[in-house]
Amino acid sequence: MRITDRSHLEPLLAPLATRPEAPPLDELADFAWLDEEMMKIGSLQHGEMDWAGAEARAARLLAEAGKDLRVLGHLLHCLQHDASPRRFTLSLELLAGSLAAWWESAAPYAGPRGARARPKLFAQFTQRAVKLAGGLRFTQAAQHDEALTALAALHDAAAARELPLGALEELQRELQRLAPGQSADQGEAAKPAGAGTAAPAAAPPPAAPEARLEAGNERGNRQALLAMADFLNDQVPDEALGYRLRRHAVWGSIQSLPAARDDGRTELAPIAADRAADYREALARGGDAALWRRIETSLALSPYWLEGHRLSAGLAERLGHPRCAEAIRDEAARFVARLLGLEALRFNDGSPFVDDDTRRWLQPAAAPAMAGGGAGGDPWQAGLEEARERLAEGDLAAALAGLDQGLAAAQAPRDAAYWRLASADLLHEAGLAALASQHYRAVQQSIAGIGLEAWEPALLARLEEALQ
Repeated sequence: MRITDRSHLEPLLAPLATRPEAPPLDELADFAWLDEEMMKIGSLQHGEMDWAGAEARAARLLAEAGKDLRVLGHLLHCLQHDASPRRFTLSLELLAGSLAAWWESAAPYAGPRGARARPKLFAQFTQRAVKLAGGLRFTQAAQHDEALTALAALHDAAAARELPLGALEELQRELQRLAPGQSADQGEAAKPAGAGTAAPAAAPPPAAPEARLEAGNERGNRQALLAMADFLNDQVPDEALGYRLRRHAVWGSIQSLPAARDDGRTELAPIAADRAADYREALARGGDAALWRRIETSLALSPYWLEGHRLSAGLAERLGHPRCAEAIRDEAARFVARLLGLEALRFNDGSPFVDDDTRRWLQPAAAPAMAGGGAGGDPWQAGLEEARERLAEGDLAAALAGLDQGLAAAQAPRDAAYWRLASADLLHEAGLAALASQHYRAVQQSIAGIGLEAWEPALLARLEEALQ
């Protein structure tokens, strides 16, 4: 059996009926043959490796005999070794599906006794995937989108189970490097032309990725926007637009707070502690553009890691890009302000979404709203400050009336949403918590489903101008 379609994964992921009389999977002839065959990889017998036979036996064992993480690893290797974009994507879907279906109950590391071994095995699987991804060649944008979508789903499943994410972040960078239209040899040193040899023609500038947005395809749209943001950041690293677009891609579809217990703890896993520590240590030594790209990649995979945006902005400032730093802080402040209560939430290990240093960093970005209609401030910020003054005088009706006038004059969905948000903030400050909650919910519902074109038309106009 050669796996080439998603339907081929279904019997591999489906549960098997318990058969007490069945022998252990590792005592079966197919398992012994498979294990011995896979040992040829990297040896003098590597050229004799029967990949087709190994794939067929591994698939048969998982579908008919039992769920075993060793067999899963062998099958993933079979799917990835031949550098087929479609089969590589299916390998990511198979791994994500196994996490959801039987990862914690599969032999030989089932249950609590295998809790320490499973993350190590997952790291081995994903590190090997990074190495094998280097041989991929994506010729169609749709193939590339499918791979990125499968990787995003795998990342979500792994994060929910607190599995190591470092290799998945490397894999995302590798897949983005392999986007259609980009040279596979990008980044290699050019070879000098020999005597009598014509110098090679200058390489054409990299082609812009296709910004193909489809209604209802949330993951695909997210990846398309991230690819465009990466392109802009590579071409014009001192332009803030790419960093704003990246944050819209990461946060645009988040319309409500994640589920949390009374103490604010969610089921979301934080970024790997060692990776965050590496970033902090590298920043303490100075940091460079490569570190900036790594941090930005991690942010796309961990949307609630607000500290990372502070680190990114600090490095941008250090590298001489103050406009980018301010854009990063501005977008982060908008995200936190949009999701009321986000600052009180925590990851599943108890660490806060917004630590104290990050909270202080966000405050300057919110200062115009508190300063009251200063030059360059948004009109709803000035309107809210005036409404607060009237509220202090005891005239709530007049305060709300002023905000209603601003709402009536709003010309775009974004402006209207912020005027409504200002009214909800005022009600909350007036002590009308229940009524304020209704208004917050109404704002949330009013912006659900609004596309980027309607929400931020100026952003798309800037994109089109930059790509002409």
